[in-house]
Parts: sequence; structure tokens; C-alpha cells
Amino acid sequence: MNSPNKGTAETAGSGVDKSLEQIRSMVISGELLPGEKVQQSALAERLGVSRIPVREALSKLHSEGVLDHRPNTGYTVARFNSEDLSEIYLMRRLLETVLLKSADLAQVDLRTLQDLHKKMMTAAKNHNPDEFQHWNKKFHFEIFTASPLQVVLQELERLWYMSGFYRSMYLYEPETTSITIQEHQGIIEAVKAGDVKALIKRSDAHRSRAERIVVQRLGRSRTPHNRARQA
Repeated sequence: MNSPNKGTAETAGSGVDKSLEQIRSMVISGELLPGEKVQQSALAERLGVSRIPVREALSKLHSEGVLDHRPNTGYTVARFNSEDLSEIYLMRRLLETVLLKSADLAQVDLRTLQDLHKKMMTAAKNHNPDEFQHWNKKFHFEIFTASPLQVVLQELERLWYMSGFYRSMYLYEPETTSITIQEHQGIIEAVKAGDVKALIKRSDAHRSRAERIVVQRLGRSRTPHNRARQA
């Protein structure tokens, strides 16, 4: 017999999951900008949920490092400088290398990987950067999840969320998406060949290029979104 509270618990859980997904998307797309205050009541109304799942989602995002929290002030979107981002990419390199070394590449579904690659190409062709970034993450984690190191995988996912907005600073540029697609093709070839050394080498080059661009963009100027809102 089902518990009378089971439905309520499932509904609350789905509300938190929905809030997490949508707030993350708002941060990554730049709808919520680094340093911007996050209003719980406004978010709850916008997402069509009560304040309770929003509060739990914000607490989760704070634990992930996506949001900052101060007493009597509330939540704000985390703001990183170039040094912070360099450290995030350093940690990504270390964790991603461990995952790739421990991955059973034979378990990676090449059809799924190629399908994600095609979806990225379609998103690029349609000039849809949000979709492009969504499929980009799916592409990489399709490979990472072939590793049995689940705690490492969870920590890596947290780092990806932390740097999501800053990564979008270069993914929004057509010439960059074209290079990214080319590099992904090389990654697919390494997975298909079962060549871990080549996979790590190509992944390192892919990540390093992204890091250089992100740090350069951050150091050069504020984003157009920031300038518009602070004008």
C-alpha cells in the first residue's frame, strides 16, 4: 500500500528538480547575471511553484558554488575573476583526466555520441547558443559517465555548472562553435578507436582553448548584458 505522503513527496521533489534545472539555465544563459540578487518570491511565481522548492533549489545551487549567500542579503549569482576561472579549469582538467583514464570506452554508445554531435551542429546552424551549450555538456558527459568514479563525476558536474555562464561567453560566437564541432569530431574518433591517450590529448587541447578564450573575454571587458543592466 502506498504511503499517503508519497504523492506529496514526489510532487515536492519534482518541484525542486524543475526549479534547479530552470534556475541553472537562467544562470548559464545570462538571464541571471554574475553578482545579481536572486529573489525567491519572483522566481517561484515565474516557475509556477511554491517558494519551498525554490528555496531548496537555491540552497543546492549555493552548495554547488553557483550562488553566493549572505545573512540578511540572500542569494546572489556567483561572480568569478580570471584567477578563479583558471582554478576551476585546473580542477576540471585533473578530474576529467582521471575519469577518461578510468572510463571503459567500449561502453560509450557511439550512436548516441554522434547523435549529440549532430544536434550541436543543428543548434549552431540555427544560431541557438542555449541549445548548443546543452548538447555540448551532454556530449562530454556521455563519455565521462563510462567511468565508475561517480563521486568524481558529481564533483566535475558541479564545476561545469559553476563556470556555465562564462563558458557561454565564447560559445555564443559562430566561429567558435565551428571549431568546437571540429574538435568534437576528433574526440569521437578517439573514442571509436578506444585510444585513451589520444582522447585525453584531444580533450586537453579542447579544454585549454576554451579556457584561454574565457579568461581573455573576462579580463578584457564586461559582457554586453552587464553593460546594459549597469548603464
